Amino acid sequence: MLVSLAVLAWASLGRPDAWTPSVSAAADAWLIGHGVDVRFAVPDHPFTVTIAALGPVLVTAACAVRAGRRAVATASPLAAWIAQLVATALVSGVLVAVGTSSVAAPVGWQGVLLPVLVVLGASAAGMRSARPGARPLPAGVRAGLGAVVLLVAVSAVAVAVLLLARFADVVALDESLDTGPLGGLVLTALQILALPTVVVWAASWFLGAGFSLGTGSVIGPFAGQAGPLPALPILGAVPADPPVWAAGLLVVPVLAGFAAAVLVRRGGATTGAVSLGLLAGAVSGAVLGVLAAASAGSAGPGRLAAVGPDALLVAILAAVLTGVPVVVGAAVVRPRISPSEPGDASQ
Repeated sequence: MLVSLAVLAWASLGRPDAWTPSVSAAADAWLIGHGVDVRFAVPDHPFTVTIAALGPVLVTAACAVRAGRRAVATASPLAAWIAQLVATALVSGVLVAVGTSSVAAPVGWQGVLLPVLVVLGASAAGMRSARPGARPLPAGVRAGLGAVVLLVAVSAVAVAVLLLARFADVVALDESLDTGPLGGLVLTALQILALPTVVVWAASWFLGAGFSLGTGSVIGPFAGQAGPLPALPILGAVPADPPVWAAGLLVVPVLAGFAAAVLVRRGGATTGAVSLGLLAGAVSGAVLGVLAAASAGSAGPGRLAAVGPDALLVAILAAVLTGVPVVVGAAVVRPRISPSEPGDASQ
């Protein structure tokens, strides 16, 4: 992916001597995708990008999970895991050096630490899932993660539906930029990298927190005030003026929490309803809060200094709107107990 971005950027510039800045720009895009702050020294308007385009971090996490699973099959899983972290740190350090130029300057310690933390967590999860006899996660954790997965899945479907429904607006915004064929490919690649961030914004919308597309703008189920949109065609699908029934879609995270509780109960969890809901709410709030924090920040100069959702508000609403339904779902659904378990009537 990194090489593809560099090649597309170089080809779009159309100059043989543009290879070095193209590689540097691709490295910066990859680092921004991992949450690394990058300062751009634009004449008269210097700015720092602090928002993460979450596409690259998903690629890194998926690769790390697979590497973690393969590490379990080695003679020394711990050594293989440490080797992954060291390799990630080295590659990240090289990318920080490559991405540093007279125009852009990524924060060095973030550029090394943040990708290592992603690989550390994802590879550990992969190793745990592949280890024979590993104990399952606590029921509350599974319920919280299940609610997050369901909410994010619905958000992704909603983004896809909006892109199809407002495709004409997206195309019109793309044509107004007049980037040319190769420039259009670069812009499309950047939008694909940013698509997971847009999905997180949609999840924030369903939670009622909404999100901002610049200083003074509000996009949410209760009110909409977009203002001038950033020059990114995908944002043409943003519903600036929500319909009157939009507030009713707050039922989505509620149903996600209830469904997660039902699935966990059907899986045999016997944890008390209240303790199950408290832990599930804490987990879903923490996960969605972290995702919201990563998908918010500065995306450019001027009014683009404040883009994305309020992470704290997202965390609180997620904890309440998923945790309470988990309590209800766990209270009304009895655990499924197999005939071989103690307490079954056949024994």
